[in-house]
Amino acid sequence: MNALRRLTIGFSIVLLTVLGLWFVSDHTEEEDQVTEYSTLRAAMDDIMAEDLKVTIQMFLYQIEEDIRGWDKESWSDETVRTRMLKEVEDHPHILGFYYKHDGMEYTVGNVTEDYEQRFVHRKDNGIALSDPFIDHGKKHILMGKIDIEETYVAEVDLSFIENFVKDTAAVADSNGQFFIGDGKIDVSLEKEEAELPYARKEIPEIGWNLYVQSEESDESEEHYKQGEVIIELEPNINDKQWAEEQNVTVIDRINSKIVVRSPNSSTEQLMEKWVHDNSVVYMEPNFMYSKQTIDYRKRPRRSLNYFGPMDNLQQPNDEFYEPYQWNLSQIFADEAWNVTIGKTGVPIAIVDSGIDGEHLDLAEKITDGFNAFENNGAYHDEHGHGTHVAGIAAAITNNLDGIAGVSWNNPILAVKSLDHNAEGNSLSIAKGIIWAVDNGAKVINLSLGDAHDSDIMYEAIRYAYENDVVLIAASGNDNVEIPMYPAAYKEVLAVGAVDPHRERAFFSNYGNHIDVTAPGEHIPSTFLSNQYVMMSGTSMAAPHVAGMAGLIRSVNPELTNEEIYTIIRNTSDDLGEQGYDPFYGYGEINMKQALEEIRH
Repeated sequence: MNALRRLTIGFSIVLLTVLGLWFVSDHTEEEDQVTEYSTLRAAMDDIMAEDLKVTIQMFLYQIEEDIRGWDKESWSDETVRTRMLKEVEDHPHILGFYYKHDGMEYTVGNVTEDYEQRFVHRKDNGIALSDPFIDHGKKHILMGKIDIEETYVAEVDLSFIENFVKDTAAVADSNGQFFIGDGKIDVSLEKEEAELPYARKEIPEIGWNLYVQSEESDESEEHYKQGEVIIELEPNINDKQWAEEQNVTVIDRINSKIVVRSPNSSTEQLMEKWVHDNSVVYMEPNFMYSKQTIDYRKRPRRSLNYFGPMDNLQQPNDEFYEPYQWNLSQIFADEAWNVTIGKTGVPIAIVDSGIDGEHLDLAEKITDGFNAFENNGAYHDEHGHGTHVAGIAAAITNNLDGIAGVSWNNPILAVKSLDHNAEGNSLSIAKGIIWAVDNGAKVINLSLGDAHDSDIMYEAIRYAYENDVVLIAASGNDNVEIPMYPAAYKEVLAVGAVDPHRERAFFSNYGNHIDVTAPGEHIPSTFLSNQYVMMSGTSMAAPHVAGMAGLIRSVNPELTNEEIYTIIRNTSDDLGEQGYDPFYGYGEINMKQALEEIRH
């Protein structure tokens, strides 16, 4: 047994050595790799630009719908101010609202007086918009409707759009002035010259142009927490005393394993030092894992239509559903909801960067939460990735606001295993999974991963699987056949991404471990501070399947996790080559077929 343990530890050392050699290699096939990378990077930039463009459109659409809502009802003088106060209160980005009717004027908050002169864009539906302008150091825009009988004007703070866009893109107004940006574009260049290195998208309603160019990847990026090792010691060893003797600190523990950190030694040095230590039963680096969302991007192809007709049997009234949520219609969610909209006894755990517990489309669905870094209930999302994933799986639906979730009634367990950068490690993910199982999760979504097979994470996966939890994971966004973990574990259902044309998303990883695919390009969902954004990635595909698994378990709680995997695979719509293939797995999920199969 000791020989086997030494072999396991020795393998970890070899793995670290291989990783180290890979990091410092000069890549002999450099030309081909550079070409392939440049093509992939340009395509991903285009995806990102489309996501950002539609996020801006969604932001403006939401305000526009509120303004147009004033046309639909007659307001008495007594109720106008109350309605206006609610308008500003419900939308923190609306700084002020102005209403004029029958010679009476009402104002709540601050609205620029020369609004009529500032309205330079007019849409067919009567909505007018200004160009961006600066007031008290912040970027604003005016939106409104002016006619003979009534006038409505909202002054809108663009801080959310600026903060969401500025680190990855630049935006120019209709006059060609860059008012949001990351400083990469030389504004002295002619427009044609400025566009050359960038993915460019136009927002036609207001004449804005958005430019995206991603940064070069950092080849020196670490794949494990430097200076940290996960260790299991012989049962008779006092771990605190051992750590003190080794001049390392125990920073966390899970079951029989501890995580130690050295301020002075690298992970490689520590593992080389302990490979002959008879006290050490097992050790591995504390591997790092991250979200599987594209940092926004896309390939050139025919234009997407987010506004196609939806002849739904069970169509929710959420404001973004009909114009933007093509993804739910594509997997026949509208028809599946006639079978079930979920049950409160089937919780779905989102193991991710946490969730915004105050989001109006999520707050009432969250029943509990856990922070795997602090071992407490502070699950608040500082990044936005987990909030977006949670909304896809189970946003509050049919509430007039925001989006529809795949599952309407299944509660959410919010598990923070990724930090403010949407990065985590073997231990944080393992702890999050175990907590979710112990707190009643029936389905766990894992929109995270990397190419490292971690024993400690696999133990947690096995624990969940043996407790009959359905495990859904994103396959990864590198367009490679290399297995990503945890998606590659046999206990997990691995999900790839398809686009609105049911074609494999160009970034979606492939291989014989892929089980099914789901929509993963340009997916609208919840975001921090009651906002909604468009994102792309297999991170977005996975929660479609997690929400679907929650609905399947709501119809028949007696089904085992393996039986649910089989149902999901067998009822998917075959795509690509006939039968199973490594690009689409068994095909794209079909919620209607899956739920109808178990109902009969």
